[in-house]
Amino acid sequence: LQRVLKRLTSIPTPVIFGFSLAMALLLLWQQDALSSIRPAIRNADPWIIAAGLLLYLAGLALLCVRWNLLVTMVSGATNHLKASEAFITSVAVNYAAPLSLALPSRAYLTKRALGLGTAETASITFWEVASDLAVLAVGTMIWIAIGGWRGQGVSVDDRILGSGILLVLGGLIAVFIAFKRAARLRSIVFKMRNHFTEALKHPGRRPRQSAMALAVTVLYWIVQGGVLYLLLKAIDGTDPKVSLVLGLTTLPILVGMLSPVPGGAGVREALMIAVASVHGANEANVLLAGVTYRIALFAAIPILYGIIRILIALRGGGDQQGSIPEHDGLPADG
Repeated sequence: LQRVLKRLTSIPTPVIFGFSLAMALLLLWQQDALSSIRPAIRNADPWIIAAGLLLYLAGLALLCVRWNLLVTMVSGATNHLKASEAFITSVAVNYAAPLSLALPSRAYLTKRALGLGTAETASITFWEVASDLAVLAVGTMIWIAIGGWRGQGVSVDDRILGSGILLVLGGLIAVFIAFKRAARLRSIVFKMRNHFTEALKHPGRRPRQSAMALAVTVLYWIVQGGVLYLLLKAIDGTDPKVSLVLGLTTLPILVGMLSPVPGGAGVREALMIAVASVHGANEANVLLAGVTYRIALFAAIPILYGIIRILIALRGGGDQQGSIPEHDGLPADG
């Protein structure tokens, strides 16, 4: 078993990237997503579709910037190109595997590329997920606060909403009680507590990088809203309302991220249809926009990955400036 694991860990990152992308495309083919959007793309404005793809590409670049900021926040330095290559590869893995496998692969690839410790890569991954969830949760609450969940002429009984909230809270309390009583889980928590406590200290040690990472996260999700806006405009032929775009960009993606399905496939689109129904929008066009949004990722990933690989080759293996220090100390914030 150790020999097999050793061979698996020696697989080059480009091979992992290619395999993950192929698996993700296979999943799209099995879901018949490619053929379903072909008529809509054929009739859509090609310039708007191209603008959406470029905006998606810019969004992926922002994610690479954020990943490097988080690496710097935790370790004190980063190797920009190698960290970006590891991150883009893990994005491809994310759409071919559930979140429970995608996040460890992201941490492992970064650990292997930069020579970081397990606790450091775990901290980086934790803050990446936490920042996404926080921004999407706030966005969802803003959508609810402006009445997005009521839509246009669609009312929801407040008693039903209150009962739903109480049911969720009751479920969380039950899970918490079971969690506290399980001796095996308590031992796991005890082992992880020190790593979690250490992870919480990193933003205070380097507040500049943590603030910048959060700002980039907000900017990224604004860009994603812009991508969905352009796709809806290209497919539907009308300007979608901001409240609709906000609802599509927050709640469905938030739930999709937490789902066990690779990339939240199906879960995200189903919730997008629900949001469209609440807003009185064309559900078929919203579904096409959601599927096109997913496929746009597969068009953007190899483009950005190719650019990163070319830059790595030109620079002889990576960005040497600001590389990861070999010791375990925590350099001062620069």
